[in-house]
Amino acid sequence: MLRDPAAFTGTAELFRTLRASGETWTFGLDPVSLADFLRARDLQLLEDLGAAEYRALCFGPRSREMRGYEFYRIALAGVAA
Repeated sequence: MLRDPAAFTGTAELFRTLRASGETWTFGLDPVSLADFLRARDLQLLEDLGAAEYRALCFGPRSREMRGYEFYRIALAGVAA
């Protein structure tokens, strides 16, 4: 998302809003490298859900009508054993 904001709906508007408030988005993780990122910090990836998946989990059938920032993800990690 940070490398190619135009590839994601709503990113340009989000960045404008952030700039107007004096903020910038400076950090993100490629989902492909998430497990390695966590492992380097003695964490284990337990679950990684994309936007549509976590909306379905949280909002059920209503989620089919919802749209948002599709680059958002939710990850669950635990301390590695």
